[in-house]
Amino acid sequence: MNDVAAILPLRGPVLYPGMILPVPVGRPSSLAALELHQDGGFPLVFIPQLDPDEEVPTKARMAQVGCTARLVNMVHLPDGTARILVEGINRVRRSAPITEHEGATVSTTTAFPEANDDPQQVSQLTRATAELFGQWLVLNGFNPADHELLVDPSLDPARLADQVMGNIPVSLINRIEVLEEVSIAGRLHKVVEHLIKAVAGQQVAVEVNERVQKAMDKGQREYHLKEQLKALKDELNKLQGRPGDADAFEQKVRDANMPEEAQDEALREVDRLRRLQPDSAEYTICRTWLETVCDVPWSTHTTDSTDLKRAQKVLDREHYGLELVKERVLEYLAVRQLNPESKGPILCFAGPPGVGKTSLGQSIADALGRDFGRIALGGIKDETEIRGHRRTYIGALPGRILRALIRSGSRNPVLILDEIDKVGNDFRGDPASALLEVLDPSQNHTFVDHYLDIPVDLSQVLFIATANVIDTIPAALHDRLEVIDIPGYTEEEKTVIAKKHLIPRLIKDHGLTGKAPSFSPKVLQQIIRDYTHEAGVRDLSRQIARINRKIARQVVEGTVDKPRLNATQVRKYLGPPRYFVEVAEQVDEPGVVVGLAWTAAGGDILFVEATRMPGKLSLRMTGSLGDVMKESAEAAMSWLRSRADRLGIDAKQFDYEFHLHVPAGGIPKDGPSAGVTMVTALASIVTGRCVKPKLAMSGEITLRGKVLPVGGVKEKVLAARRAGIRTILLPAHNKSDLENIPPELKKDITFHFVETVKDVLELALED
Repeated sequence: MNDVAAILPLRGPVLYPGMILPVPVGRPSSLAALELHQDGGFPLVFIPQLDPDEEVPTKARMAQVGCTARLVNMVHLPDGTARILVEGINRVRRSAPITEHEGATVSTTTAFPEANDDPQQVSQLTRATAELFGQWLVLNGFNPADHELLVDPSLDPARLADQVMGNIPVSLINRIEVLEEVSIAGRLHKVVEHLIKAVAGQQVAVEVNERVQKAMDKGQREYHLKEQLKALKDELNKLQGRPGDADAFEQKVRDANMPEEAQDEALREVDRLRRLQPDSAEYTICRTWLETVCDVPWSTHTTDSTDLKRAQKVLDREHYGLELVKERVLEYLAVRQLNPESKGPILCFAGPPGVGKTSLGQSIADALGRDFGRIALGGIKDETEIRGHRRTYIGALPGRILRALIRSGSRNPVLILDEIDKVGNDFRGDPASALLEVLDPSQNHTFVDHYLDIPVDLSQVLFIATANVIDTIPAALHDRLEVIDIPGYTEEEKTVIAKKHLIPRLIKDHGLTGKAPSFSPKVLQQIIRDYTHEAGVRDLSRQIARINRKIARQVVEGTVDKPRLNATQVRKYLGPPRYFVEVAEQVDEPGVVVGLAWTAAGGDILFVEATRMPGKLSLRMTGSLGDVMKESAEAAMSWLRSRADRLGIDAKQFDYEFHLHVPAGGIPKDGPSAGVTMVTALASIVTGRCVKPKLAMSGEITLRGKVLPVGGVKEKVLAARRAGIRTILLPAHNKSDLENIPPELKKDITFHFVETVKDVLELALED
């Protein structure tokens, strides 16, 4: 039966059935034949090429016989070539010339016919082959016991002939003659002839070798063998068209200005590379390691720009506000100017999404004149992502830290560790623990990546971490970070950012240069209030982009030339408002209080509603409340009941079933800062006194009636101003937090600072 097969010409070796053979594949037609075999299901046949120097297989003189093969393994190399491992299956005969099909070499092949041999003759030839091959192994220094499967006379005669022929040194023509022999007895007869010659030649070589070695001392023998090995490898590289890898790597290692320890290890690997066979898997592993170690920027570094005025100008150009961050960067530059050898700090920008934490790292790199790299840490759970894999593993790679350093091209870049608060851990280790060494200035000068296994100096790297929430960062890692809070933007700041940064960029991105719409401050305020509800400006950018897209379509259709935006057009482009002032819905009745909350996305307001109904005294709580918030509610009820006499509340007012609810029940809520809000709601319902309008509060309470400080004051004030609040009650210990709040936030709001729950009730409840 004739089959069309994908042909891979072999230049030099011959594949026999049952034989495992590594084969380098580089010619496009051969690579295409592999694809034809894998994707099209064509049989894979290896045919010896009689003239190895011919590059075009269809023009080369090819043998008439070959061997079908099974593809065991395939590795794609960076230079576009491949290395495959195949196992011979059956002999076939080529029944047509080799042609091309879809860029691949193909031909029609026919299976070999069955041979009828004399069993007695085959048995005698098999024993002779096994004995002669055993002699040849001994003469070549092998232990026959290690090759008992090959020299066992009980082995299949056909396989024995093929295995022996694949191991003894004979010419290509002789190998092809054995491959095309149909008769098993004929094959064995030819193998015996070649073995007799090989054994005789090896006996002579052994005798000559013994005489030569007796005449040479140890030093002369070592020099002779090294020179001989070097000459053989040079000739092999010339035949395979490859330069000497080891010599090239040795020069690279010496030019890289590595530390002495790293250079010694790299040179040892270069010597090891010289001793390895290029076709072995270990050769590729060693070569890849040397490429990586030479790519590390051991001595390449950039010179910091310590011009404070220039740095201030770059930071102001890229980012509006963020004065605390800019001040810290300028302080670092001043220290670098006074002490160039100072180690880089480990900064951590903490704040809600969209406030520019990651882009701020790029601006800092520009201000310093350093290279920039970003490492995404969100969601990683494997410690080897940080420290790398041992190179003994298949597909081993350096860790993300070392890869980012290599990509940056210098030893002192600015590296952003993005979303450090979202690092997880599982059975594969704890990446946060691996970061402890990276982010410790006293240790990271000898950081060891598992892949390289030699120290790399990270002390000159300026690491900048970003996080939305600090609480999820492990304490030991948090201790190494200099946390700089980046709160949300005020409405005025968002307007300026949109004017200076967002609108020019989006107009350019949408091709509206020269036909850009005019965004007035009033229009921007409308977009910010009615269509965004965030601490940053990411959603604001999306809404402006929506308007630009709709205007771009109108410009292309010719229905508008240079539009001017007003409130009606904004509503037309963006639809009905997505958000509204929630305080407007506050019901003027007892039991409803406005609280202030902090979230990872910024500040927000929340309503706490209390009611009561006839029944036994109990407290029911709803609204997806967490354990801490429920405990605050219980503490509020306990304090209120214990102080009923002093507050002038009849004890009979508590003989009811109370229900405390926080709307938006689909959103989980937790934390102690709603304590004052809950106690005020309960006090309002039992006294029948309403809460004053446009008033909000935040604070933790104790059973003694003390009001404890809370966090996120700026974010909460932002949310209160956005919601139209005019009076805010805060713990007395939070008074100093007002210093970091912009004046435009405080001008429309009256702040009261309270120390006890009694003060809260006096200020919050109507007379």
